[in-house]
Amino acid sequence: MGLRNPLAIIALTAGLLINPAQLGAQADEDDGLSQSEKESVAAAKTPEDRMKLYLDIANERLKIVVSASRKGEKQSAEEAVKAFRTAVSGAEDNCLSNQVPEKDRKKLLMTLSKATRKYNFALVQALEKVPEDSRSFIQSAYEVSQRVQDGADIQLQRYK
Repeated sequence: MGLRNPLAIIALTAGLLINPAQLGAQADEDDGLSQSEKESVAAAKTPEDRMKLYLDIANERLKIVVSASRKGEKQSAEEAVKAFRTAVSGAEDNCLSNQVPEKDRKKLLMTLSKATRKYNFALVQALEKVPEDSRSFIQSAYEVSQRVQDGADIQLQRYK
């Protein structure tokens, strides 16, 4: 089983893309979310509720990323980007979770795709209006959002 085997590459890559929340004690690194946000997500009873929470967090952090980047507030922008990336990735993980019934997955993926399209549009517009030395924050947020959008769109192809 060499690395020319696509399944071997996927398995190897999957091992590298483990969600930090799944690592238990190793998840102590700062993901940018407040304790109350983490508790709210953990307490959410349905995948739809978790999705709403993750997207609400992402929306709020997106506003902060753009505002702080425009003002050159690097510390605030960096913290907001961390939480934005965590929330968008968490929303994606939520869609793909085994806890989501197959009949509900399409709706969640469509919601995620629509949200990330909106985020990407706002981030591209913001990129034109921020100082050069603050663009890396916008780009970092955009990279994750675009990756998640692409993944959701690929998953949605199964339903066409």
